[in-house]
Amino acid sequence: MATTTLATLLTNSSTRRVVDVDDDQNRLSRLPPITDSISTIHAFISKWDPHSSLSSRFLRATTHLHSYLLHLAASPARSSRNELMRTNSLLQSAMNCLDQELRNHLLSISDVHTLTDTISTVRSIVETMLSTGYGEECLTTYQSIRRAAVMSQLNQLGFDLYANRTRKLRKLKWEVLDNWIQSWIDALQKAVRSVFFHEKQLSDKIFGASAQSVHDSVFATIVSDIAGTFFSFPEIVCKHVKRVPERLFRLLDLYESLSDLIPDIESVFESEPVSSVRTKVMSSLTKLSVSIQTILYEFERSIQKDTTKTQTAPGGQVLALTRYVMNYLLSLSDYEAPLRVILADVPQVSDASSIQSFDSDDRYGSPVSVRISWLLLVLLRKLESKAEKYNDVALSYLFLVNNVYYMAKKVDISTLKESLGDEWVAVHMTKVRRYMEGHVRSGWAHVSAALPVKDEETVERVREFEMLFQKVLKEREGWVIVDPVLRNEVRLLVESMLVPAYRGWYQVYRGKMEVRFAPEDVRNQVFGLYEVSRSGSVSGSGSGSGSGKLLRRLGCYLPQQGDMSVRLQTEGAKALAGEFSLRYPITYDLQQHHELSLRHQIQNFD
Repeated sequence: MATTTLATLLTNSSTRRVVDVDDDQNRLSRLPPITDSISTIHAFISKWDPHSSLSSRFLRATTHLHSYLLHLAASPARSSRNELMRTNSLLQSAMNCLDQELRNHLLSISDVHTLTDTISTVRSIVETMLSTGYGEECLTTYQSIRRAAVMSQLNQLGFDLYANRTRKLRKLKWEVLDNWIQSWIDALQKAVRSVFFHEKQLSDKIFGASAQSVHDSVFATIVSDIAGTFFSFPEIVCKHVKRVPERLFRLLDLYESLSDLIPDIESVFESEPVSSVRTKVMSSLTKLSVSIQTILYEFERSIQKDTTKTQTAPGGQVLALTRYVMNYLLSLSDYEAPLRVILADVPQVSDASSIQSFDSDDRYGSPVSVRISWLLLVLLRKLESKAEKYNDVALSYLFLVNNVYYMAKKVDISTLKESLGDEWVAVHMTKVRRYMEGHVRSGWAHVSAALPVKDEETVERVREFEMLFQKVLKEREGWVIVDPVLRNEVRLLVESMLVPAYRGWYQVYRGKMEVRFAPEDVRNQVFGLYEVSRSGSVSGSGSGSGSGKLLRRLGCYLPQQGDMSVRLQTEGAKALAGEFSLRYPITYDLQQHHELSLRHQIQNFD
């Protein structure tokens, strides 16, 4: 129907120009005798070969024959009827040849940069067929061949339009869909800037003799539904992808790739006939934005609701949750530009005052910075609640030292610092210092207090100190301070609390009684604590989790055998659709690895 309507638009003007008999007579009188045109057409048809060149003389003769046909149709004489039928039959034969010529030449056009002579010939054929009343046949041939050419070019870019269907996508495993997404992203720029752009240029060149509205309509009939299907892919992905964290960055890739090309898309599809394509693009961006916001919200809830069996880390070391969240946020910071747009209209968190205290500089007040700051605050609160699970207050402080230092250091050495600023790092390093002091005070003050202070209680206090010191050493065997600088600082603090006082007493009484520890022994024992073994596990009796060798861009902590791992699982039947929680199972299987397959490695992972 669209082709018929457009063909009517194209041929109406030529038909209207010849309906006046007197005017038609005047035109015919200025042309060569009709017999010459008829002879030319007969000669061409009888010798026609698809490989022979098309002469301009034949095209002029065909146009002349059409004018003669209209003259006969307007003549009241009965003798004109037989002549009319013979002329119409000959014109039909000529059009059949032209249609085949058009088909052959169109098939030889690879793109708009094809030889000028070829495009010029196609334009002449199109103008002849349109002016002689064969617009519908002309457009049917042109559209079918150019549509096939556009689809072929998209397939060559690695994207199958027929695969872009809801039913197919719904059945795909994530690793297959992930590959499809990458294929679409890889094809997107060339599809817009090459395939669709050059197709528009080609329509403008070939239909240059017609009005601009005709160019636009021809272009629309060729690419509208193809482009609409192509640009609907992100929307279909959003409809079926699970709302879990490892999917977020793929959706951001889609959003960023598509939004970067908006100026080009608006330029290529600027006309009214292709407005539906622009609408489809905006619809896909909107659906991507909503899905991304939903995953970010659910990611926040998963931190708050973390229900893993491992509520505390052995020896107070860095939790897998902390590593996971920080590397996830590090990846998130790579998408500053698209996230600024996505989060611009999202209501800010209710507890904004807690975030503002991190950094007063207005540079760090963007929606992205605020959201990252908030997620870090959510993580910090979760760590504080987990610290309360320890039975030993000193170990609670040590747990906070390791985890908060990991957070601050990660920010300080990564692109997260650009979002959060120096003050955020300084504030949290100060927290780390307070936690260190709390650990030393709560973990060693009672040992220092056991040192003898009076002569008459020397023996009893020495034995009490030795027993207490040995007990504390045994308890501390599994404790760890991950950072070597902090580790040394804590050791020095403990040494300054115990060794000077012990040395003073030892120098006075070592000859008067049996003493198990010399001052150097006390110091050496202290400096043997908080160590991390080379394998990454805690030294002594405590066991810990290795950092893992494979942590990819989507923030998933993929373990080696025996490591604690991060796993994302949907909750039970009572959970809301799309809701998830973070899990840390000891075991890990290949199916889980494929389910969490990720595209890019996070940079600067410890």
